[in-house]
Amino acid sequence: MATGSDSYYRLLDAYRRRDNYDSVFRSTLDDLAGKVDFSWIRSCVALGPGSGEHEIEFVRRLLPNLRQFIAVEPDHESVEALATNFQNAQLPGVETTIAEMLVQNWNGVENPVDAVLAFNVIFHVDSGARQQLLQKLSTQYLNPDGIIIVIENASPFTAAYIRLMHRLGYPQDNWYADIEKEVLACGFRLDFMHDIISTRDLLDPSEDVLKYIELLFDSAINIDQIRAYIDEIYGDPAPGVKNITRKFSIFKKK
Repeated sequence: MATGSDSYYRLLDAYRRRDNYDSVFRSTLDDLAGKVDFSWIRSCVALGPGSGEHEIEFVRRLLPNLRQFIAVEPDHESVEALATNFQNAQLPGVETTIAEMLVQNWNGVENPVDAVLAFNVIFHVDSGARQQLLQKLSTQYLNPDGIIIVIENASPFTAAYIRLMHRLGYPQDNWYADIEKEVLACGFRLDFMHDIISTRDLLDPSEDVLKYIELLFDSAINIDQIRAYIDEIYGDPAPGVKNITRKFSIFKKK
């Protein structure tokens, strides 16, 4: 059972070590460099970036003229790691700020920003709060030409990760297709989309991996049951079953 002494930051790190997303993400930035132009972006906010490695790398590679970088992150240990990563990031001329709070509690900044980065985070926000946040992004927090850049899981139902989440009772209203509909309904249009395909293998999970999954469900499911589901689902030899498909999407205000 996950306890108060278990660090979310440490458990998440153990979970992420079971996939190759970091290297795939870097390759994706290479692909995107010739397809998108973010030279106009001067300010952005990253929602729920954790320790921020992906968001910082994205800014370094694709936002050459950024001057203001705001991060909203609720986990204290992740905030400390993010602050260190900002210091080591070598982003000359960029002012960085961290707001330690839940994404849905963020009230924007004095001046609207050009871009919002929502990398693998929106699905963590409950549907009602998520729609309120999207409405505020559309009407208050973004400049008239502002964009939301979303990375979210769009794996098919045959993928092991989705099958595991379904078996564990995860809600059905927070996969990419659902989130895209909500973003469009809040006054945005889809401007660009790119697939990111990585691999995650949870077979023979460590205790930290099991504790992380347990945390996702507020300890409502015991570790032995989680392990049994992983053994069953990730033991499927079908090709591609361990793939994770994410959508990288750019939404512009209408």
